[in-house]
Amino acid sequence: MKRLLFAVIFFLQAILLCSAEGDEIVLLTSADNPPYEFTRSGEVVGFDIDIAKIIAEKLGKTLVIKDMPFSSLIPALMSKQGDFAMAAITPTDARRENVDFSISYQDNISAAVLVDSDEFSYMRDTNAIFPIALLEGKTVGVQLGTHHESDIRAANIPNIEIKRYDNVGTMIAEMSNSANGSGTLYALVIGNAESHMMTKRNLKLCSFPLQFSDSFAIAFAKNSPLKAKVNEILESLKETGRISDLEIKWDIAQ
Repeated sequence: MKRLLFAVIFFLQAILLCSAEGDEIVLLTSADNPPYEFTRSGEVVGFDIDIAKIIAEKLGKTLVIKDMPFSSLIPALMSKQGDFAMAAITPTDARRENVDFSISYQDNISAAVLVDSDEFSYMRDTNAIFPIALLEGKTVGVQLGTHHESDIRAANIPNIEIKRYDNVGTMIAEMSNSANGSGTLYALVIGNAESHMMTKRNLKLCSFPLQFSDSFAIAFAKNSPLKAKVNEILESLKETGRISDLEIKWDIAQ
């Protein structure tokens, strides 16, 4: 009788544990990339985070956020450490070999961030595309594992030195040092929205769009049943203007 009672108690505890886990949905992100995901007053916030919260709410789940380096997101997703990943991730052929992607939720372009000078005065008022030939022989910073790195390498710019940073904050700090005359970077290659935020915070910097375009999507483990449900939610958010509202909220230039 005691054995039966213990078995029942164990069974009920297991059910409750599974039920609790089933009430959560785990987001993998890299919270060093404002305005998409970053830490403010100890809380992870941003454009992507707001979308993730809406997704969790519509699925009836509690959102749990796991913060990690950007280069770790795909491996962590593959090893089932989370349910989905958002960090301004661009679907590439290489990434599609390992994970699945949702429909695109935002289009974007890449940008070069540089120390402001008269050298760029002819481009400043026209929003001209930055000539990548000007990066020849220069030191350029990119975030490790991003499509920005692969785009710059594919451009085959002569004598360019590419510095790879695991953390966006470190990369921005190095660019700020360059603005003060003590850094080693000539330029950063980063997303257009992120570049606008950087130049607003540091008036010694300027940014110009590059010829590379991209789009952002949500990543899932291969064959995740969550993908179809999230695609429906994203379609609704785009049709109702919620995504546009969030772009305004987070001052994301399009």
